[in-house]
Amino acid sequence: MPASEARQSEPGSPRKGLLRDIGVNAVLPYATYLVLTRQGVPTVPALVAGAVFPASAAIITIVRERRIAALGLIVLAATAASVAGALWFTDPFLLLAKGSLVTGVIGLVFLASLALRRPLVFHLAITGKDATARQRSESLWQTEPAFRTVMRRLTAIWAVALLAEATLRLVMIPLMPIAVFLPISEAMWIVFFTAMTAWSWRYGTRMRMALQPAPST
Repeated sequence: MPASEARQSEPGSPRKGLLRDIGVNAVLPYATYLVLTRQGVPTVPALVAGAVFPASAAIITIVRERRIAALGLIVLAATAASVAGALWFTDPFLLLAKGSLVTGVIGLVFLASLALRRPLVFHLAITGKDATARQRSESLWQTEPAFRTVMRRLTAIWAVALLAEATLRLVMIPLMPIAVFLPISEAMWIVFFTAMTAWSWRYGTRMRMALQPAPST
């Protein structure tokens, strides 16, 4: 998962931000791995060197925003654990599993939030909205059982999808050469996140329109 998604806001166009994320989290680690292995560096040290870029991006984000971002901490913890494990056991699988670990933990967070008073998708949906929009969402939560069902359903779907994506990438690791898995893994996450976000937006918009009161005649 891209480390820089821990950012809440950032100057510049979304396209530039996406290209920067792809460069930091996919292109630079992949290029580092290829260059070092062709110079005779063993697989694990080459992968560790590549992991420096997304880990540094997460640290820079936290320092720049001057606050601790939960997602940034997950990325850093997963990177540190995978690097330590790979170096200790000299197993590249642990480094390659870092993305699945991050995605899986986030999926578990979505799943666990279903036991809370409000699920995670509800909080994400009102993030960045003005006071009026937040108040309307709060009112819908209090008065509309269908709205609460939609929020919980979206949370559950995201949880299952994240866990499934993490599992699929774990299964793929031993089936592919590392040089093939690295770009495919990052591409899978980008396609997955884009598709899930677009579907969630369409589904949420459709459900929100259905909850709108009918115009009086």
